[in-house]
Amino acid sequence: MQRKWYLRIQLTNDKERKTVMISRIPNQHGAARLLTALVLIVGMLFVGAGLTAQARSEQAGAKKELVGTWRMTITPYDCATGAERPSFRSMVSFEEGGTLTEAALSPAFQPGQRGPGHGIWNPTGDHTYSVVFEAYILFTTQPNPPAPGFQMGVQRVTTTIEVNGNQSSGLASVEFFDVAGNLVSTGCSKAVGERME
Repeated sequence: MQRKWYLRIQLTNDKERKTVMISRIPNQHGAARLLTALVLIVGMLFVGAGLTAQARSEQAGAKKELVGTWRMTITPYDCATGAERPSFRSMVSFEEGGTLTEAALSPAFQPGQRGPGHGIWNPTGDHTYSVVFEAYILFTTQPNPPAPGFQMGVQRVTTTIEVNGNQSSGLASVEFFDVAGNLVSTGCSKAVGERME
């Protein structure tokens, strides 16, 4: 009388659980081959899970490359001609969750005319990140230079930042909106930064 072998295997991943029941294995040689094949399959599943975890870990490491506080030098320029205006300092803190806070010492604003910037950032490639932040503008006193066509509104800065170790650089577009959300004026700027250590 031939012995029948029954083999039960349970495979689990993040989304589903599968149970495979294999029966009627005709002899020990067949069972050994099947067991070897199953061991190889399970091994490949563990290797694949390990590679996925490693890729996620590397991606998380890349995301953390920007995390921290950066001292930035901002140079506004005329988008059409490239003529530069006086540079000013800015401080930007990038948090792990993909948010940021920003404060600027722009000579275009008197004390109290511009609030801090708040925004988001995302990785877009190797060592590059897209960044968008907004700050409230309220010209309660005479601006320097004259106001960009409104008394109260929002400044939006959209930029791409490239990180090289503790140094960064980027180009930005700057938009000013009135309280109704109408685009009032635009500008361009470039930035170079150094991580605060």
